[in-house]
Amino acid sequence: MLPDFLLQAAKEVQAALRTHDEKLVLAESCTGGLVATLMTSLPGISDYFCGSAIVYRWDTKMKWLGVQPETLEKYTDVSRETARELALGVLKQTPEATWAASITGHLGPNAPSHQDGLICIGIAHRSSNDFNSPPEIQTIESFQCDALIAEFPFKADSTPELSLRQQRQLAAARQMLKLISAALER
Repeated sequence: MLPDFLLQAAKEVQAALRTHDEKLVLAESCTGGLVATLMTSLPGISDYFCGSAIVYRWDTKMKWLGVQPETLEKYTDVSRETARELALGVLKQTPEATWAASITGHLGPNAPSHQDGLICIGIAHRSSNDFNSPPEIQTIESFQCDALIAEFPFKADSTPELSLRQQRQLAAARQMLKLISAALER
């Protein structure tokens, strides 16, 4: 069952897409398609949602969406630079989309301490109908999921079956949806 607070966030994205007559595509790594699942659970979303590339491994990020090997080697996949390339790459691959959002991160366990719970989200926009016109990055942000979990509208002890990784994944999905909504409303 999908949590109500995530479904509500997805509905807000759908409403903003409808209001502005825009189309969205996603590139998901650490959320593993969760945001796409939330979006596709909404009736009528096919008018505004193009799809999601789940690019979990380095090789997939490079081959499917054109993330540069140098970016991954220098910054790793848990970086704003990789989130930027993912958003631009998935938008380039999806001519009908006007907006793209990407997420990458390390939700643990066994993450290096400087990456543990860290997520990076990128939002890109194609402002021209000319497919040859390059899309622009609207925002690139990074967040610590453990701080985001504190914003959840439920008590941690009410869902003891969720691991820390699962809680982080829910927090990451919610944050991605919030950033998409904010970008669409600008």
